[in-house]
Amino acid sequence: MSRDRILRGQTVASHGLRSPGWLAHWPIVGVLMIVIGSLIFGALAYNVSTNGPLLQWDQPVTNHLTSQAQDLPDRVLEYLTFGFFVGKELLQVIVIILILYFLYKRFWPELAMLLIGSGGGAILWYWIIRIFDRPRPTEQIGIHVSDPSFPSGHAISSMICYGLLAYLLIPKMPSLFWKWLVGIAAIVTILYVGYSRLSLGGHYLTDIIAGYGLGLAWAGLVFTLIERISLKRQTGSAR
Repeated sequence: MSRDRILRGQTVASHGLRSPGWLAHWPIVGVLMIVIGSLIFGALAYNVSTNGPLLQWDQPVTNHLTSQAQDLPDRVLEYLTFGFFVGKELLQVIVIILILYFLYKRFWPELAMLLIGSGGGAILWYWIIRIFDRPRPTEQIGIHVSDPSFPSGHAISSMICYGLLAYLLIPKMPSLFWKWLVGIAAIVTILYVGYSRLSLGGHYLTDIIAGYGLGLAWAGLVFTLIERISLKRQTGSAR
């Protein structure tokens, strides 16, 4: 990897909300995301289909958290319920804003990362939940959902979209402190969405973890491929 190429990627990332190209320069990171995410999802999917031992904590954890949630003050329960909207409606608004921004700026690789990442993740979720057709927990608090439970669509979309947003924003931060702050905020938001769905009885623990795994693998695949293609086009046009 040449120093000029890395600097060129950093220069491109400095103009607007552009991808930093890290996955293009270090595709091994994307490969690790795919492998780790696939292993997590695959192990849990196998256990769900065979009623394996990894499911033994699902019902006790769900019962414990929903029992606690029922005793919480209304204000705290509202904060937990808000996690549903952070993982769906708020995320959809952010996606629409980013789509319009990328179209206006003509940032085609970033637009492709967003559309294929979020849209493809939604298609994967819709297809996979109907394969496993796992019933939701019987005790749902506040928001009742009837779609199959495995894997969690909120976990998938949060991992992909909030992860991408952090990936785009971190290089723009003026100092290491702010870079860490954005990264931690993204992780906390992703975990908050998953915990809110778990504590309100919307999903089992394995649904949430499997959603994170699938989202991580899909993000690694899509973002790395698009960045690699974009880098090859930039290199070819520069010759």
